[in-house]
Amino acid sequence: MSIARLAIRTTSEAWRANQPFFVTVFAYILLALIAAAHWNIVINLKIYNKNFLFFGAAVTLILLAVVLVRLTIQRPEQPLRAMKDLMLANNLPDRIAFGLPVALVIPLFFSMFTSIKGGLSRIQPFYADTSLVAIDRAIHGGVDAWRFFHPMLGFGPVTFSLNVLYNLWFAEVFIVLFCVAFSARNGRLRSQFLVAFVLTWVLIGNFLAAAFASVGPAFFMPFYGDGTFSPLMDYLQSTNLTYTVSALVTQNYLLVDAGFDGPRVGSGISAFPSLHVAVATLNAIYLWRFGRLLRWASIAFLAAIQLGSVHLAWHYAVDGYASMLMTPIIWAISRRLSNAQPCLQIGMKDRRVEIN
Repeated sequence: MSIARLAIRTTSEAWRANQPFFVTVFAYILLALIAAAHWNIVINLKIYNKNFLFFGAAVTLILLAVVLVRLTIQRPEQPLRAMKDLMLANNLPDRIAFGLPVALVIPLFFSMFTSIKGGLSRIQPFYADTSLVAIDRAIHGGVDAWRFFHPMLGFGPVTFSLNVLYNLWFAEVFIVLFCVAFSARNGRLRSQFLVAFVLTWVLIGNFLAAAFASVGPAFFMPFYGDGTFSPLMDYLQSTNLTYTVSALVTQNYLLVDAGFDGPRVGSGISAFPSLHVAVATLNAIYLWRFGRLLRWASIAFLAAIQLGSVHLAWHYAVDGYASMLMTPIIWAISRRLSNAQPCLQIGMKDRRVEIN
């Protein structure tokens, strides 16, 4: 097979493998642009270009280093031939063909998402916090959720550990996302995850965040002038003197950023539902089928994110509970929407023949 025909075939396979994802992303972008025009929301589609370029370069260098280390250990007589065989053995051509288009679209998606999130207050002013506080108290025996969990969590080392795990959420999100995007085994599962990933951010992080506009405990005083959560904030501030609580720095950044017009990296305040818990739930659903270690590690991480979101004053507990209930529904819907064919793989022998 000629290089030109192989390129056309590979492009066609990549399009079919990613079509549900592309349709979902661009449908969202179209709706988001309409919403932005209606509510005068500032859009910046280049917010994350440099961030993802840096991330992609780092991942590429790591993979290259792994390959070079393996070749150094094996000391093959023909290094270039051995490198090509190693790439074929790991389906690298398919992985690149399927994953690269997704990696190129993801920064555009997140830039649009952040732009809309930053303008949620234009769509719906914050109003739902008092109701969410009441629901939280009803669920937790008449006390705020943070007080309910505080006897178990209210220790400096525990607070510090939860803060570290909460920050690691970003790493887990993108490691799982890129592993799935560059997967070349189960095309149906891959497509379902990618569609669910987009819908989770859109439905929970934009749509429901606007419908139930809320700021969360950390911003209750600045936005409502109510000191209900001041004792929690005082605890975090005092703990920060001994054990670093970086959540306070981020919360201050978001509060300052709320006074500016236009989106920036990570900008936008919203509490209900919890996007952190939703994406951790989605990853746990996906990883459940990959053995005990990943299964229970993802469940433990989800529990840490839920507890950390409350203890670090990011969320009311009900924000996370709602996300854990809604994410499996999104997963089920995504299975119907993806309609992906089984993974389009070419046998290793055939791929060698085609490339040669």
